[in-house]
Amino acid sequence: MADISTLKLWMAPHERILFPFLAFAIPLAVRAIPEILMGPYIVGFDTLAYYVPVTLEWLRDGVNFWAFMSTPPFLYVLLMAITSAGVPIVLTLKVMSPMLLGVLGLVVYYYANKTLTWSAKKSLLAVLFATLYFVALRASWDMLRVELGLIFLFATLILLKKEGDTFKNGALLSLATLSVVFAHQLIAVIMFAIIIATVLRSYLDKKMDAVRKLIVYSAPAAGLFVFVIYASYLSSSQFSIIGGFPSQESGGFMALFGFASYTDLVVNTLGFLIFCYLPLTPLLILGYRRFKTNLQLKAWIFWIFLSLLLIFISPNAFFNVFPYRWIILLTYPLAFYATAAFGGLKLNSYKGATLLFTSLLIGTLSLGFLGLPNGTTFSYYDAFPTYVPKSMLQNTVPLTDCQDTTNALQWVRDNMPSNAHLLVHDAFYGWASLTLNSSQLIYYGYNNPEITAQKLEEKGSAYSLYLIWWANGSGWYGQSSVSSAFRQVYQSGRMTVFIYAS
Repeated sequence: MADISTLKLWMAPHERILFPFLAFAIPLAVRAIPEILMGPYIVGFDTLAYYVPVTLEWLRDGVNFWAFMSTPPFLYVLLMAITSAGVPIVLTLKVMSPMLLGVLGLVVYYYANKTLTWSAKKSLLAVLFATLYFVALRASWDMLRVELGLIFLFATLILLKKEGDTFKNGALLSLATLSVVFAHQLIAVIMFAIIIATVLRSYLDKKMDAVRKLIVYSAPAAGLFVFVIYASYLSSSQFSIIGGFPSQESGGFMALFGFASYTDLVVNTLGFLIFCYLPLTPLLILGYRRFKTNLQLKAWIFWIFLSLLLIFISPNAFFNVFPYRWIILLTYPLAFYATAAFGGLKLNSYKGATLLFTSLLIGTLSLGFLGLPNGTTFSYYDAFPTYVPKSMLQNTVPLTDCQDTTNALQWVRDNMPSNAHLLVHDAFYGWASLTLNSSQLIYYGYNNPEITAQKLEEKGSAYSLYLIWWANGSGWYGQSSVSSAFRQVYQSGRMTVFIYAS
């Protein structure tokens, strides 16, 4: 008996080190797999299409204060600081992406272990669901600002349990909530929904001191959030909190999502919700019966479903956010319900067999999403490629087109006349920013490049216009071919350079 007691005493501190390490190391290592398989190229659409060009532009030209505050800028501040120190931004993002998922796994572990008082093993299982389920992997693919906000959100939830019992805890709580607002608007909205629910619960429980402290400690973040909203209003004439169904513009951003009507939007939203969480359904049903008491996670889930409900109620009364973003953020609270399904598991029972089969299915989907190339991945991912890419092995173009894109842009750099300009879609803006001088680029977003070229011509522009796109018939983003007004001048694989020949 003495030997057993000694073993338990030795294992306790060992467990306190091992499981947090695994909670950090496993997500980091798994997320590093696509980065390694992609070689020198970045993983993720937003990573290359927005983080790269915006960071380089802000460093080169500076940024308007109101535009800076409306972003919010936490991730960009980190990227600018590291890039200014001489580290290539591509290398920074390739390292930062796995690191963020690792840190997110660590704070999820401590939330489960400290706040929910789960065992170390159960907390580690929650980490695996919250970081390695394919929806969570999709978020880690390019939603780095979201991940940064989630890290501070879970830190906030850990501190909320103490309800500001000490000044130190209250100061840390204020700092964590401020960091959430600086990191991402949607995560901040979820945080405030949880804080409001916590305040109401404390008020109903007659804990007025806790109510006052929580209001005081969260007030700076609330003030900053209002300031960010005001900055967004000043930065964009089209900004609004409550929006309606946006009209579809020919060749524009709405064409990418393909919503021909409000009904299409509703059906698409329901379909994507089912697509994301159908594999988890057996675990969620079993887990709900064992995990009913956590106010924070319930408030998180309630807010997201409220936001989705507004979309279903009226085309003119929902938060001006594409609903797929709320649906992706649902994966994190649901991860805890999926983990709770394993409580009291009996391997020889029907429930045990259900859990085993579901876990294998989820693992297979995640592994396929993680490591299979775009053309060979599971057909399940064909359902919503606009929201969830068919494979993590792509950025704005699939891995198979990355080298050809590099070749095409190098040809442009070496052969395009100095007084000519390159028309760039969202998909190629980041690529071009790494290769060409920004003064040589004309960004047209998701619009029609021919219309952009015609408008420039009407204004009296005399310089030559080049365009990079896929070879006719193989294009992405709803534009399989380019107009006959563009003439091909170079091709590498599927990637083609055209010149406007009107």
